[in-house]
Amino acid sequence: MTETVLEIKDLIKDFNGVRALNGVSLSVEKGQTVAIIGPSGSGKSTLLRCINALERATAGSITVHGRTLVSSNEQNQAVYASEKEIRTIRSDTGMIFQHFNLFPHMTCLKNVCYAPVKLKKQSKKNAAQAAEKLLETVGLSDKKNAYPEQLSGGQKQRVAIARGLAMNPTVMLFDEPTSALDPEITGEVINVMKTLAKEHRTMLVVTHEMAFAREAADRVIFMDQGKIIEEGTPEELFQNPKSDRVKEFLKAML
Repeated sequence: MTETVLEIKDLIKDFNGVRALNGVSLSVEKGQTVAIIGPSGSGKSTLLRCINALERATAGSITVHGRTLVSSNEQNQAVYASEKEIRTIRSDTGMIFQHFNLFPHMTCLKNVCYAPVKLKKQSKKNAAQAAEKLLETVGLSDKKNAYPEQLSGGQKQRVAIARGLAMNPTVMLFDEPTSALDPEITGEVINVMKTLAKEHRTMLVVTHEMAFAREAADRVIFMDQGKIIEEGTPEELFQNPKSDRVKEFLKAML
């Protein structure tokens, strides 16, 4: 039996009269890696930010692991859960940003420990043990006592991934996690994400890395102008796209 852990229906997001998301609907099953591709400004990052309640939707619904973050009333206006419920839902989604957002005054280990201790009230000892395992997972055991300023961009992003995993979220959200990295160190982050995909972590990944989408994703979604234009398996979308817009995009990217 498949379990749907993320359900989005008819999501709309307006910014000052500009429609950034225009009726987006999608569902993600437990253990799936879903890659979202498309041109800049197509609504990909806005979608992730709405799922994590960093942006508030204008209309539509989002349900994470059976908990409703937002739904629409009869006037088709967004109605959000209580702030307490929003915090609970947000803790079930790990968000990885373009620019790491590590605490500069904390070591790698403390960066990874912080949320489980602060939000989940784990003991410092248990959180530290779990954090050490996560840093090992991302290949950074030897950097646990280093500070962010002592790390390369790729290492910072791997610490950010470990930090996201520390809350044991139902779904991991990656917002172009390699776009701020030099090309030669992009691979080390992509390799960690491929490992997570093989472990069947549930991931929604906004990316310009077509090789990752092709090799690691279970499904690929193409967005343009705030809409999902086409979706399918990597094989379907990359080898036999139906939409002329997707064909045009892939020709430019590949």
